[in-house]
Amino acid sequence: MRNYKKRLEKPRNKIISGLMYLLPLFVLFVIVEKFWYKIHHLGKFIAHNLHLDAFLGKYSITITTGVLILVIFYVFGFLATLPRFMKFYNWFEGMLLDVIPGYSKYKNDLENKISPKPDNRIPVLVSTAMGDKPGLLIEEKEENSVVFFPSTTNALEGEVLVVHNQTIKKIDLDAKTFLLIMKKQGKGLPLS
Repeated sequence: MRNYKKRLEKPRNKIISGLMYLLPLFVLFVIVEKFWYKIHHLGKFIAHNLHLDAFLGKYSITITTGVLILVIFYVFGFLATLPRFMKFYNWFEGMLLDVIPGYSKYKNDLENKISPKPDNRIPVLVSTAMGDKPGLLIEEKEENSVVFFPSTTNALEGEVLVVHNQTIKKIDLDAKTFLLIMKKQGKGLPLS
């Protein structure tokens, strides 16, 4: 019986992780569908009043709706350059951060996929009573430094400590490689 449960554990975990992966995409598709449906009514009205259905045929409403969506995106892209609109956007996004759980994580993931920024944090080993602890140097001052110790499962989660500079030893790795090593529970970490 125990072996049976163990065999089902891996497929169950895959199904759950697939669900968690597809859930934001599903929500996005539902929102896009509702947006398309709302704009579709306006596209139908414009296509009939401008007699585009006689010119473009049965696809006139779809084409008009697509053009309307592009115009809406263009207008909001223009508004994004205005300082007053950016102030409103920051206020609105602050409200979303409070209301929607995980919004900041999804926003960061999307921003990193659109335009990845180089990670300039420096991998370090911090000497503790139990041994050297791997982390990322965030800020270095004269006596103390701020070090982030990422969790092995998620590089965005972990703990932040202020440590003495004498306990810090820099590692000759880039941050991306270091975080990949941390996901493997430290396998491949240079020891010196």
